[in-house]
Order: sequence, then C-alpha cells, then structure tokens
Amino acid sequence: MRIRAHHLLCALQFRGYGYSEAFVRRVSRVIALWRHRPGLILTITRSHDAWCRACPNRDTSNCRQAAARDARVLACLGLAPGARLEVAAAQDLVHRKIDSRAATYICTGCRWLDGGYCRW
Repeated sequence: MRIRAHHLLCALQFRGYGYSEAFVRRVSRVIALWRHRPGLILTITRSHDAWCRACPNRDTSNCRQAAARDARVLACLGLAPGARLEVAAAQDLVHRKIDSRAATYICTGCRWLDGGYCRW
C-alpha cells in the first residue's frame, strides 16, 4: 500500500476529524486495516496515496504544502521515497524518532497541529 510519509504521523494522531465525511471514512478504513494487518507492506511516498483518494484538498495549495511535510518526515525518519516497511515497523520508527519538537518542525502550518488535535 502506498502511503505519504506524513500520513505515518497523522495515523497515530487521527481522532475521526477530517476534511470531509468521505475522507474520514477512508482514513478510518485504512487505519483499521493497519491494525488488523501489522505485517502489511507500506511503500512510503511523497505523492498521492491510499488516503488521498477521498481528500477534497487533492491538488490544491494545501496538498502541495503536504509534499514539504513528507520531505521533513522522510528526513527525520532517515527514509527515502520508495522505502518499504511493514506497518508495525513504520509505527515503531515513528514512535522512536518523532517527539513534540520534531512534530512541531514537520507539521508547521498544519491546521490539525495548530488546532490542538495532535498531541506529541
């Protein structure tokens, strides 16, 4: 499954809010799949992924800003686009490498962090 790098962080902070009902349903389904299949292989990307199919902001300026977040996540995690990891390994890597300082750097300008939805 292709997944944007910054969605690795978002998945751990997701609270059922989103850009639209369809987006929330899609993200909820993907996260449930990850819970049931921790060995599922993720291919990390800086472009559209499994979540983006339902995003109303796809190809807008908000979406273009997300690519910069992806780059910052990749740098912080020590990964390159195309890296392949099991869900469990990806989540473990995020837990080990991302703290509140890193999240503030990565997620600068994100409405969910700025709105207090994410807690690192």
